[in-house]
Amino acid sequence: MTTAIDRRRLLAGTAAFGLASGAGIDAARAQSAPRQNIAVRVERDPEVIDPGFRTGPHDGNIIRVVYQRLIKHRANSGETELDAAAEVTQVSPTLIEFRLKPGQMFTDGFGEMTAEDVKFSFERVGLEPAAGARPSPYRADWTGLERVEVTGQYTGRIVLSRPNAGLFGIALADVSGCIVSKRAVESRGVEHNIRPVGSGPYQLASLERQRGAVLRANPTYTGTRPAFAEVAVRFIPDHRATELALRAGELDFAILPPNVAEPLRNAQGLTVSERPGLQYIWLGMNMEKPPLNDIRVRQAIRLGLDVDQMLLAGYNGRAPRLNALIPAPIPGHWPDAPVYRRNVAEARRLLAEAGARNLRLKLLVLNQPAFQNMALVARALLQEIGVTVEVDARDGGGFWSAGRGDAGRDIEMYMTVFNGKLDPNFLMQWFVSSQIGAWNWQRFADPEFDRLFEQAAAELDPARRVQLAIEAQRLMDRSAAFVWLTNNVSFVAHRSWLRPASVPGWLDWQYDGFTAA
Repeated sequence: MTTAIDRRRLLAGTAAFGLASGAGIDAARAQSAPRQNIAVRVERDPEVIDPGFRTGPHDGNIIRVVYQRLIKHRANSGETELDAAAEVTQVSPTLIEFRLKPGQMFTDGFGEMTAEDVKFSFERVGLEPAAGARPSPYRADWTGLERVEVTGQYTGRIVLSRPNAGLFGIALADVSGCIVSKRAVESRGVEHNIRPVGSGPYQLASLERQRGAVLRANPTYTGTRPAFAEVAVRFIPDHRATELALRAGELDFAILPPNVAEPLRNAQGLTVSERPGLQYIWLGMNMEKPPLNDIRVRQAIRLGLDVDQMLLAGYNGRAPRLNALIPAPIPGHWPDAPVYRRNVAEARRLLAEAGARNLRLKLLVLNQPAFQNMALVARALLQEIGVTVEVDARDGGGFWSAGRGDAGRDIEMYMTVFNGKLDPNFLMQWFVSSQIGAWNWQRFADPEFDRLFEQAAAELDPARRVQLAIEAQRLMDRSAAFVWLTNNVSFVAHRSWLRPASVPGWLDWQYDGFTAA
């Protein structure tokens, strides 16, 4: 039975049990016993169920179970295990050989997976496309890919032009390593975005804009069967509506901010737990825009802020403080990074030395409670050192387009969040010089940082790679263009009988790993 939520009634604040009744669900049963179907909440609408052109983790979490990869992350682990492959061998730093398990069938009658499908899948993401074709925005996940050679029906070789230390975790085991049917993509074209053909544990049964998606167990899947026959992925942007749905039994799993999650700790049949996040949230300053092009002004602003006060306002003090780009447990974490404490006198001295008086700056933030609350605290703190701040809160579309292209030259300060992976280069990639005009809104341009990034990407010695990542973070710190805030914390709310699964960080959910506790 498909679990349905009437979003309009939810957002209008309809009583919880009325909602459960309207959807045809016994709320008491939903809260007390396992079922064959579950409903999970996402706060962004699923859009593109194609590995090469996904629009974010909300798409990726569906893609990860519709398709297979050569290897995949174990449930609730950063470690990997074989998936579609019977064997994957790194022959040399630039050569990887694979052998597929036979008999793995694509849905909708598109036949058996072969090495030709693997070649097509990896090259359509990792290589420059033919003239006129759209390149994948995830090409960087396959940095160094030269070609994939087919050596047999089930065997092939991945050939790199240079080593890629993050290839196994970021590409092969993740969404960019998902294997599509060459014949299905060529047959369906752009329709493949919403009518995907995979060989994974689930099939996409439906995808409806502004409502979400339904996944049903794939009867032809040859791996371990998932615990639930159906997963309803419900798009509910409002946190309070999500709380109502959890209480009513309309939802079985959701990630919530602390102020919404805390009251659910006492709700019958629900469990709420805190899990370390892998997002990174910071306040950035445009190094090209006067007066922020003077390092003394940036240093003064960094000393005028109090990160702990900002986190108290934004996350009820429940989110851990971040002092550099890379959080633990990602390799490259800098445990001795400077912890800047507020120093009003020194901040004022630096501004005076820079000749910066009566400064007025604009702070761009996402129109979300956590960011708005932190921005208000930042405004009050900076007022005390002689800097007047105007807070510019924008919804997602207006915010994310503000730093792109030439428009980014006009940004002064901003506060943002990026999603992380368990790899240092994934986090560092957005701050290289070539990302100016794209995602490097600080316009941080340091040739030494770029060099260290390239070295770390190709360094297969884990200890040496950690040192390269730390040196790169030292350069970011010296620029004073970054005020690191937090790597966030995920408040996971779910039925007490349900055991959810995710790669550490709780951004990359593993629907096929959800089980009855």
